[in-house]
Amino acid sequence: MNIDNFIIIKGGLCNDIKKALQQWIALYSKDLVSNIKLELYILGQEEYFIVVDKRLSNEKFNYLINYLRYPEGIEYNISIEGYATVRDGKIYPQKLLNKKILVYVSDNDKEYDNVFVTTEDNETYKIDFNGKVSRVYESKTFSIPDIDTKLLQKPERITLTKQEIAEIKNEKSKKSVRNRFRIILALVIIIAAINSSSLFIYPNNDISSITTYLLVFFVALWFDWDYKMLRIDKYYSYSIIIALLHLAYGHFIREYLSDENTFLYYGFYFPVLYLIIQKPVRLFFIRKFNREPIVEPHPPLLDGLYGITILFFTIGIISIIAMFT
Repeated sequence: MNIDNFIIIKGGLCNDIKKALQQWIALYSKDLVSNIKLELYILGQEEYFIVVDKRLSNEKFNYLINYLRYPEGIEYNISIEGYATVRDGKIYPQKLLNKKILVYVSDNDKEYDNVFVTTEDNETYKIDFNGKVSRVYESKTFSIPDIDTKLLQKPERITLTKQEIAEIKNEKSKKSVRNRFRIILALVIIIAAINSSSLFIYPNNDISSITTYLLVFFVALWFDWDYKMLRIDKYYSYSIIIALLHLAYGHFIREYLSDENTFLYYGFYFPVLYLIIQKPVRLFFIRKFNREPIVEPHPPLLDGLYGITILFFTIGIISIIAMFT
């Protein structure tokens, strides 16, 4: 068979295989060659043959094999074997250059971030994605399957437009936000429950003081840190509700705080004021510069001013409230 990079998969539904390929393209879209070609053939029931663009590097080919074995958000049980030629002397020993290899994921794999490679000389190596290559001994024999693509039906070419890539990334981001939201909200509820218990059920000044500090700073840092959550209207609305409940709870427990900790009360204003200020400032920035502000570490000057403006007004209003109450 005169094909260099190809993959054989046994198991799984065709739509799931296709979806996994699309997700992988979206995941590495910035690093892939333009107009990458992935052709999906159906060999039989739950058996697939994928011809991979020859321009794909050995490293990305390994990532593809691993991702298809462990795709995000897709549940299936498959076996997968990839066939390629070694061209990258950085991730493979020099003696393997230009040799044919069989790339697969071991049935005994428990690490999920590697592939195994059997050469045409039947030597097997473990390729860790952290850069480590080690010789291993598995009962895997190199053999190239004989498949005549001329006898197969026309393949489906797996491609993505920029819009489709953006949609997949956006959907992935929303899932990440949802998972983070549930986990962090659960932690907030647990802290609040411990705080209430230490104030009203089993009084303990040390625990109540510590958990009050945690409630004030944890919720504030959450909203400031998870800027992607605040870009989604649904989660922004949820955040407003949480911030209002957080403030109401602060009012409720104020009389139970010791004198030296009453200043903490004003910290309960931070989340709701931060959210009220963040939304219009963000929308103004988008209208002015036609993009979302960058809030990653070391942002551009204008984006840095965006974050400083929100914090300045939030802290300023809290200071005014503290002066007149």
